[in-house]
Amino acid sequence: MNKFLKFMVLKWDKKLLLTEATLLLGVSRLALKFTEFKKIAPHLGEHMKKHTNEQTEHCLSEAKKVRWAVSIMSKYTPWESKCLVQAMTAKIMLKRRGVKSTIYLGVARDEKGEMIAHAWLESCGIILTGGKGSDKFTVVSIFGD
Repeated sequence: MNKFLKFMVLKWDKKLLLTEATLLLGVSRLALKFTEFKKIAPHLGEHMKKHTNEQTEHCLSEAKKVRWAVSIMSKYTPWESKCLVQAMTAKIMLKRRGVKSTIYLGVARDEKGEMIAHAWLESCGIILTGGKGSDKFTVVSIFGD
């Protein structure tokens, strides 16, 4: 079954969630491509403030839905939807649902010794986006609600 048919058989709430994720991935990508990060940063949350949510049923439920949608749709966008785009998108989606989160920005050196950067999003005590390999990065900045 192709991906379009799989999408069509989903319930409306999942279709809406995937559509929201796709649109916000595009908005986030455009913002990063055409706006200086220093102008975007204030919209990501309070700098160097980590927010911790209690692991309530509502918090975890919404966080897992958002993680699912962003994870799936970031693979199928015709534009690059890498770590920071995903983190920004998930943060916006969570904020719309009344769930607080923290974006982490980290740096490390790759196998060639060159500096690389990575972003991930945490909420409700779990990493929603960019979790793979995030432990290898030194956190240089955070933005929390």
